[in-house]
Amino acid sequence: MQGAIFDVDGTILDSMTVWVDITNEFFHDHGIAVSKEETLSYQSMSFEESLVGIQKDYLPDMSVEDMFDEFSRRAAEKYAKNLPAKPYVCEYIHKLYENGIKIAAATSGFPELVYSAFKRLGIYDCFSVYAFSSEVDCSKSSPDIYLLAAKRLGLEPPVCTVYEDIATGIESAKGAGFMTVAVEDPTNAHIRERLIQHSDRYITGWDELLSNI
Repeated sequence: MQGAIFDVDGTILDSMTVWVDITNEFFHDHGIAVSKEETLSYQSMSFEESLVGIQKDYLPDMSVEDMFDEFSRRAAEKYAKNLPAKPYVCEYIHKLYENGIKIAAATSGFPELVYSAFKRLGIYDCFSVYAFSSEVDCSKSSPDIYLLAAKRLGLEPPVCTVYEDIATGIESAKGAGFMTVAVEDPTNAHIRERLIQHSDRYITGWDELLSNI
């Protein structure tokens, strides 16, 4: 492996339940009743796609721009102040960096949220490049974001490993020629077998990889 491409939410940051909570709070404050399954359905989308879906399905009178601003305000404080990393992931990233592995982030998140969390956690300088779904205008069901990250690293997919917690991302990255590591998260427990089937490796915790470096 010459390059490591990390998803952020649910892979590095223990944040997927935070986004579910933020979405639930948003729906509650706007008087909308939504099932847990419907809330989780937005997980595999880019943030922009999820906002368009929410507007179409539930809030046609609210602009996407206003929804964006509201979600951003709710998330910014959590990322900047207290959102935790998953156990041992920062240690793993630092070991990769120390061993000369080029590291990228490939995320559907907001740049400012990712940067603030990474700086607080002490891993910002380990990342050579960042790629965001907003730059490729599609969700992770297409491999474009991983290909963009690899291009910015100056590497081809076969020498890069993608670390991801969503099945669509694992499947598209694998199809594009990347090695893949699926990361367990409470929000993907219902698709555990799918993740195991389509990834090169499935981990329940980052400590499983530390001894391999």
